[in-house]
Amino acid sequence: MSAAAHAQIDTADLAPSRDEGASSVAKAVDVLKLFSPDIPSLRIEEISAALGYKRSTAYRYVRELCAAGLLASRPDARYALGPMIVELERLLRLTDPLYRAGAAVLPPLRSDDCVYQLQELSREDEVLCIYKEGPEALRFEGKMYALNRERGLPFPLFRGAGSLALLAHLSRDRIQRTYLTNAARIAQAGLGKTWDEFRQGMAAIRRRGYAVVRRADVRHIIGIAVPVLLEADGRVVGSLDYVIMRAALDDVTERALAAALVPIAAAIAREYVRFSNTSRVQ
Repeated sequence: MSAAAHAQIDTADLAPSRDEGASSVAKAVDVLKLFSPDIPSLRIEEISAALGYKRSTAYRYVRELCAAGLLASRPDARYALGPMIVELERLLRLTDPLYRAGAAVLPPLRSDDCVYQLQELSREDEVLCIYKEGPEALRFEGKMYALNRERGLPFPLFRGAGSLALLAHLSRDRIQRTYLTNAARIAQAGLGKTWDEFRQGMAAIRRRGYAVVRRADVRHIIGIAVPVLLEADGRVVGSLDYVIMRAALDDVTERALAAALVPIAAAIAREYVRFSNTSRVQ
């Protein structure tokens, strides 16, 4: 921001206004959520317009985020994500017990037609890929197909094998809350037009012990996923998704692949507990 632009902002306006509503932390997070691969940088005016803030309010949050290193100034009075994001990402890789468990347990994959994805519950109705072992794209009949999940990319809780394996092992109340807030999208995904249909589908996945889903846009990309359950109390902390390329998958092969994932998920759960109980990174 230019010196002239700084001068136009009355410092008295930098105090929070009575009508701002949400907390300062929530509003600062709203600013960070505006950035994406398609929007790598923003001007104060663009932030103000996108969030409905006064210009002085938008400037105050940007200034505080820059001071924390979460944003950084760029040429032409633009702002982008800052160096603290990189530091936090490194810290997560060093300390997140699920990430560390995946890195310790999942074997290296040298094939280009399969991949492991370890996922956990993120926000209310989303999951995140925490750790991935395998290529960025899978080969099938001489063609490469990019996967639509990678570390840090949020995904709906009711789409994909990994999401469904996790969702099916949450509490009934949590499953019902997901349905009530996403009924239309759940019906569109073919998971049930009513609560009873959806509930029965989740119960079937839980009884079977795994979820299997073909990707809607590329039918030969198949995900088979099992939950990562803690031995002590059966609590689900994530899901392990094995993504393969197959024109067809018979029931016997499907069950065999799922059965092979169960001991791997159990080992991840044990390592998750071990890393959760470690006070410092070794």
